[in-house]
Amino acid sequence: MKKLSIVALVAVLLVACGGSKKSKLVVGDWKIADMSAPMPPNMPDSLKGQYEEALKKQVESMKASSSFNYKEDGTYNYNLGGQAGAGTWKLNDGGTELTLTEGGKSDINKVVELTETKLVIEAPQSGNGGNLTLSLAK
Repeated sequence: MKKLSIVALVAVLLVACGGSKKSKLVVGDWKIADMSAPMPPNMPDSLKGQYEEALKKQVESMKASSSFNYKEDGTYNYNLGGQAGAGTWKLNDGGTELTLTEGGKSDINKVVELTETKLVIEAPQSGNGGNLTLSLAK
């Protein structure tokens, strides 16, 4: 019975450390590597090419002028195309959701990929039913 208790304790510690380890991967300075957004619903075919071209230009501009800094104390700040902001962040235990809170409003983002140098999140967009995908790189 004592062995079972020790095994259970080790398992709990491994799970707890795993979440903490993943959170440490988020900490640091990030730049936008890529971004994609869903096509607005009911957009006429004649405008889809213009939309895609405008989005491509916007992404290139944001890559050059945007940064994110996630700190160990659970706070973050950003400069997104010249617009600054700050708030708190939290990664869930499984490392699958990143919650960002700013001005009392929380957004839960799906973590698609998280490594030492890459963070890919999907953020739900209101109104058009799709997700904004943001790829960040250190």
